[in-house]
Amino acid sequence: MSRQLGLALGGGGARGLAHLGVLIGLEEAGIPISLIAGTSMGAVMGAAKSVGADLQLIAKVLESLDLNDLLQVSDSTARELQKIIGRSMVEYVRGSAWKEENSRPHDLVRLRELFRLLTAGKSFDDTEIPFAAVAADLETGDRVVLREGLLCDAVVASTSVPGVFSPVGHEGQYLMDGGVVDKLPVDVVIDMGAEAVVAVDTGAPLDREITTCLDALLQAQRVTSYQLTNLQLVCAAERLNAKLIVIHPDVGWIRMFAFEHTQDAIQAGKEAAHAHLDAIVELAGLSAS
Repeated sequence: MSRQLGLALGGGGARGLAHLGVLIGLEEAGIPISLIAGTSMGAVMGAAKSVGADLQLIAKVLESLDLNDLLQVSDSTARELQKIIGRSMVEYVRGSAWKEENSRPHDLVRLRELFRLLTAGKSFDDTEIPFAAVAADLETGDRVVLREGLLCDAVVASTSVPGVFSPVGHEGQYLMDGGVVDKLPVDVVIDMGAEAVVAVDTGAPLDREITTCLDALLQAQRVTSYQLTNLQLVCAAERLNAKLIVIHPDVGWIRMFAFEHTQDAIQAGKEAAHAHLDAIVELAGLSAS
């Protein structure tokens, strides 16, 4: 008997474009998806899938764009985080011109427009597959699961990397990248009703080349994220009675803002999906063709 198959798509910046490849691979194989939850780049790709977007066309468009130029970010952005170390981020938020919820932070305008196009300007009410985007409350650290309003607004909040993009005002909260609290939202898609889950992990690997204090700081963040994600996966597997598959596309070598490797990331996702097809078919309780 078939099961409600959920997808949990994690964060990872440019690495997260592998989610698009995974989605294309599953679509080509005719694997039905019942529910989707996404964090950061996983939210972007999950939202597009949820509204029935043409994934092949999206892949062609993204491969032809200079995303670094469009989003005005670069691979050196991570080093800019050093500038805010030791500052109170909450005070920074409270004192900013974009504090008002109805304002549109300049650094998010292009980001929102891209996501609006990818989701055809649709809202959560228009989705063909139930979808949730995960963000984090900057002031409380709480996870915020977004399931109402325009998809592009929810996805912008889910992808607002601290120190890179401005947090997003939403119902009295300041929201930032969901990967801070839930990098691989398996628990969210279970709460939505998934009976079996395919999780796609495109998070940053632990760095073995640490030469500066900033390298050590970023490595500490990765270690914390790694341990938290592993703990969440153990708990999720228990809830699902082990009906969980975690896919790791070969994108660990791609840096967070290295969007020049878009085609490589998408291809890695396709290959990862194809490599797990038999297991996914069995997990979902489908009849092998």
